[in-house]
Amino acid sequence: MSHDQRSGLQHPTSSKRGSSEMSKSPPETNWDDWSDIKDPGVRRKIQNRLAQRRFRDKTKEQKEENVRDAENQEKAGGSYVSPEPGSFDTDQTLSGLPWGGISMKYIVEQGRRREQIYRQSACLNPRYEGTFYTGTGSNR
Repeated sequence: MSHDQRSGLQHPTSSKRGSSEMSKSPPETNWDDWSDIKDPGVRRKIQNRLAQRRFRDKTKEQKEENVRDAENQEKAGGSYVSPEPGSFDTDQTLSGLPWGGISMKYIVEQGRRREQIYRQSACLNPRYEGTFYTGTGSNR
């Protein structure tokens, strides 16, 4: 809300013909307060003005949020690097499991393979760019 709208100053309003005339409301009324106005046409104009202002503000906030999210995604894109499959000790077994444990090397290899497939498909189909791969579903 601008300072002039809050202060209740009269502003020239343009009619449909483009001429300028002073608003007929008294200076002490609030430009956004339509509760005391009896004329349905004037009420509708004020309500439409308020609705358009809210819409513009909402659109502006959404645009700013989208820009922020895109910047965050861009900055966070390279922040996590998964380990190389060869960096795991293959001789180490996890204790407590009767069958010898889970092969972390295999898990990392599969994760890298799926990530590579996802990235290739995202490049081929830009509609899915920016979506997060969850790893669910069958890839066989």
